[in-house]
This record gives sequence, C-alpha cells and structure tokens, in this order.
Amino acid sequence: MDNVRWLRPPGDGPSPEQKPCLVHSDDEWWEGTLVWEPVRRPDGLWWATVTYRKNGEVVTEERSQHDVRAR
Repeated sequence: MDNVRWLRPPGDGPSPEQKPCLVHSDDEWWEGTLVWEPVRRPDGLWWATVTYRKNGEVVTEERSQHDVRAR
C-alpha cells in the first residue's frame, strides 16, 4: 500500500519537482519522471505529465494514476 500513497501528490497542491516513475505503455513499463497536476480531474483521478524514453524516443504525455508506478 505504500505505492498507493506515493501515487497521490502530498497536500493540496502538486509537487513542482519531477519524481521518478514507471509509465505503462503498450503492455510494458518504461522508466521516466512525472509532475502531478494540482488537483484531481472530474473523473476523480490524479493525472500527471510524464516523460519517458520508449524505443529510443523521448515521449511526453498526460497519464492517470493508473498508468504510473513508483520506481
């Protein structure tokens, strides 16, 4: 359950710093970093901007808490 606590940003606002993470894409986990959005979206989930390297290419996307894990 420690992983669940890590998935939410602390306090009322986002952490402005990038945090290391794993990003789920194409049925694989890729090493990357994330920065959380300041509040939950209307769907009730936390979302983050993630940056990761996939097959030699740098990818930046928005992903929900379901697609990231601590590393």
